[in-house]
Amino acid sequence: MRRKKEEQRHEIKTGMRPVHCPKCGKRVMDAGIDTKMQFIAPVKSRYPDFIIKCRHCGADIGVIKTE
Repeated sequence: MRRKKEEQRHEIKTGMRPVHCPKCGKRVMDAGIDTKMQFIAPVKSRYPDFIIKCRHCGADIGVIKTE
């Protein structure tokens, strides 16, 4: 028998998918199944919505949400 908190967490995780680093291939974050995104190199002329640093290789990854 599961506890109430475990059931709520499991329900959230079933609607997610892993997103991998384009440089090394390790998991960087989880995103919704229907979320569309594009990776870019963060530079001055292009402003991403999010900047994520990969824990494995240390690369800065710019993420733009596209819908």
